[in-house]
Amino acid sequence: MPDTYAMSGNTPNYSGLMFNKGNTKTPFSTMIGARRRNTNHTEFVTGQEFETATGSQPAISEAASLTAPDANVVTREQKTNVTQIFQESVGVSYAKESNMGTMAGINVAGQQPNPISELDFQVAAKLAKISQDIEYTFINGVYQKSTGDTVANKTRGLLPAITSNVIVADGKPLSFLLVCELIKLICESNGSADNLVLGLDSTSRMQLNADAAANGLTIVGGARNINGISIDTVLTPLGEIGIRSLKYLPAGTVTMFDPGIMSPVEQPTPGKGNFFLEELAKVGAGIKYQLFGQIGLDHGPEWYAGKITGLSTAMPTQEDMSRRIKSVGAAQG
Repeated sequence: MPDTYAMSGNTPNYSGLMFNKGNTKTPFSTMIGARRRNTNHTEFVTGQEFETATGSQPAISEAASLTAPDANVVTREQKTNVTQIFQESVGVSYAKESNMGTMAGINVAGQQPNPISELDFQVAAKLAKISQDIEYTFINGVYQKSTGDTVANKTRGLLPAITSNVIVADGKPLSFLLVCELIKLICESNGSADNLVLGLDSTSRMQLNADAAANGLTIVGGARNINGISIDTVLTPLGEIGIRSLKYLPAGTVTMFDPGIMSPVEQPTPGKGNFFLEELAKVGAGIKYQLFGQIGLDHGPEWYAGKITGLSTAMPTQEDMSRRIKSVGAAQG
């Protein structure tokens, strides 16, 4: 596909405030960003996994104890993920750079074009796109390890990583009991409930709010803060969990995770860093730049997280609320 440079005709100058209709929030990437680390290798370690025996009562007689049992070993398995490339390009013609004072649209005396620099605007827009691509990939990324220079590395995202703690809701709405069941699964898998966050979309959040209201539960807004991200909380019999809306979750899917065991893994280019802006070779009266970076997700042990799939995608209605309140009242009576 040929390059498209910003020129006077395809990127006219306007006055007025600018508003971005696209998503700019990256709560998942930001929550795990406090533990950011670097690597100089495409493949990196997410941890070693091993399993000790389930507890049981030994039956060893005094006579039998005179002979030591046969030796055996506990084996370990190393788990890995990969970084992947994120790359965008922008190009601006010399004529466009020198023509920022020519304005289209409605012009009022004294107004100035916004933005002042076409290049700055295009770079900022592409950086925002890369941020969204990373957020999507960290949640949904399907793992692929390169087998050659023409095969892309793809980092494994949180949802594909989760295999142990999965609940299929069969079309039911998200409820307080389903959330508790997922916490129970994580705890029974020897995960921890101490720092869990429930990531969900707007519909699932409304379903959970409706169920909480019907059962006299309280979701406390902004009670926690993780790396600058405000987290709501709800108290369950298995501990207090955070609640945060996430973009890019598949419809009917929510996830529960511990951001404290996860981290972005960056692979900087020596002498340039990571996600740098670089001018490319000129071929005429314009300048082309590239944005380049490599990053992957260290999701930690997958049994510390869980997911619920197959949830209803319908918003709760007032009738649903009334039905649940009556049901709870009848049970209490």
